[in-house]
Amino acid sequence: MITFAKINASYGNEIHVEGSVPSDIQWMPSGEHTINASKDGKPTKLKVTVTEDIIDSLNKSLEEIKAQGFDTYIDFNHSDENASGWVQGFFWGGDDPETGGIRAKVKWSAEGAEALKGGSYKRFSPTFLTDAKGKVIGTTPNAGGLVNRPAFREIAAVMAAKDISTTDLRFVSASQLPPESNAKTKEPTMSEDEKDKMEKLEAENKELREAMEELKAKYKATEEESEKVKQEAKDRSINDLVNAAVTSGKLNAKDQKAIESLKAIAASDMENAKTFIESMPSQVNAKVAELTGRITPNNPDQITAKNPKDLMFAAVSEIRAKNPALSGEDAFRLARESQPDVFKA
Repeated sequence: MITFAKINASYGNEIHVEGSVPSDIQWMPSGEHTINASKDGKPTKLKVTVTEDIIDSLNKSLEEIKAQGFDTYIDFNHSDENASGWVQGFFWGGDDPETGGIRAKVKWSAEGAEALKGGSYKRFSPTFLTDAKGKVIGTTPNAGGLVNRPAFREIAAVMAAKDISTTDLRFVSASQLPPESNAKTKEPTMSEDEKDKMEKLEAENKELREAMEELKAKYKATEEESEKVKQEAKDRSINDLVNAAVTSGKLNAKDQKAIESLKAIAASDMENAKTFIESMPSQVNAKVAELTGRITPNNPDQITAKNPKDLMFAAVSEIRAKNPALSGEDAFRLARESQPDVFKA
């Protein structure tokens, strides 16, 4: 069944040139015309009725063409090459078979004007679109051409809807299309073989998407496991550092405050924590020195002073206890600023 047709037709009226080219021409004569169309690939007859109400459809078609960046023109012999003129608009000229019908306002090109004045071309053939009932619903950017054909020729060139649905019909105003067929958005019909291929492609795409999602999930799990392993290794290194400090007598195993402070420093900067521990004196040796220190004759209540490094560690630990989020380096700096006398040595 024919849904839409693109038609080229020659009509009998000549274009009269008297001194200057006309500002308008008969685009289609009024009345009913029988044309040869194509139905299911076979020739058939189609009636085209030309009435005044078509003018609105044609002018809306010109607006669609302009909106899409084109200028509507007419050529020579439907060659779709050089323009003989530019269509400015359509109007109804009445029912007179020669001066009436649908008329097109034309701005002639130099080549077109010369062809008319010189008599190279005397007639015009319009290009228009019809629906299944033969109603004219619009035109195309190439609205026809100057020709030299017999006085009247029944339409010969017709294109099926599937051939023009995405090209010429986009120049037809949506309001002029039949409500039951949205030709501008209608998708082309696929054969069973094409449908099978499409389904297979969609299935393959689905499998690929699922495989990609699975790979992403595995990659994320691997990253999370890697971070977990790194954190566990770091925690072991910190615990080993603290245990070594306790074993060497530089930390008291019961001094949880000092231990947590050292862990915080190590978590922020392991190398700084190691350096700090190396500088600490052994708690055992310090205790022995304190207990066996000599009492001075002039001050019998005074025993030997504590090691300065013990005092520095105590100062840093105090800062860390108050500010757990600080790095070891920042805690050391703040301790030195708050107790400069302890860090003079």
